[in-house]
Amino acid sequence: MSKNSFWTILAIIILVVGGYFAITKHLFGTDNTATTATTTAATTTSPVINSVIYSCDDGKTIAAAYTQSAVALTLSDGRSLDLPQTESGSGIRYEEVATSTGSASSTDIVFWSEGDNAFMTENASSTYQNCLAGTVTASGVDTDTFTDVSKTFSFSYPSDLSVSGAGGGYTQSWMVNATTSGMILAQVKVPQSYLPGTNFGDAKFTVGTSADPSSLATCLTYNPTGGKATTATTTIIAGTTYTVFHSDDAGAGNRYDTTSYRTSRNSQCYAIEYTIHYAVFQNFPKGSVTQFDESALQSKLDSIAQSFTFLQ
Repeated sequence: MSKNSFWTILAIIILVVGGYFAITKHLFGTDNTATTATTTAATTTSPVINSVIYSCDDGKTIAAAYTQSAVALTLSDGRSLDLPQTESGSGIRYEEVATSTGSASSTDIVFWSEGDNAFMTENASSTYQNCLAGTVTASGVDTDTFTDVSKTFSFSYPSDLSVSGAGGGYTQSWMVNATTSGMILAQVKVPQSYLPGTNFGDAKFTVGTSADPSSLATCLTYNPTGGKATTATTTIIAGTTYTVFHSDDAGAGNRYDTTSYRTSRNSQCYAIEYTIHYAVFQNFPKGSVTQFDESALQSKLDSIAQSFTFLQ
């Protein structure tokens, strides 16, 4: 075979093989770089339908940017995540399924939202819970103000505490010892660690509501706490008249003191209330704890209630 014939045949082989791979690449997307670039561009250019900030337990936050079929999350721990939407029995579910390649593995992450509430789990462990949509703004040197996402109400609270949701859905916990169902719209928790070394247990401020006919009928007259109540009084906060109940309950060496502000509005009963839980000081070994200042904590929680404002 001559040299010219050899080089001619080699050139034909190269052209045929090159053409084969070009066609394969075009039909089946075997060029990983091109496929990745296309996917990234599609994700990046997907229009954002809604942007929401969620306040969660322990002062954590999630910034969520929703598109048609995915959500981009920015977490308060510094991470950013992009999760595709998956099937859900209720609410909207987004999930990144864990994969394993050799010694490397990823985390199964689920973000679920419904209405104003959301939560996130990682490998079935809850990492962001009781998340509530709304806006938190600094309104003073040591005060923040929360406004719910629909701009129905707002209230201010000490900046060393944090606002969160309560998991969403109907519950009898919307009002202390309620016998009807309602919803907790927002809450501020005070953990035991807030007053360490004392007989303080915990405390909680809640904004609850119910449209149940029984709730409406007894909203301003019925004391739900089960304990002894003082005579009801009335007060006006930001133009709204409230009936105020103070009551206490006890059990197994613990005390629960509740103050409840209630009003009927737009065919719903609202309960803006707080409960302080503590253990009987005399039951502790002498010198093991100090007695917490309940009046100071009550004043702090009552200032939250006094700041509550209906915006519409």
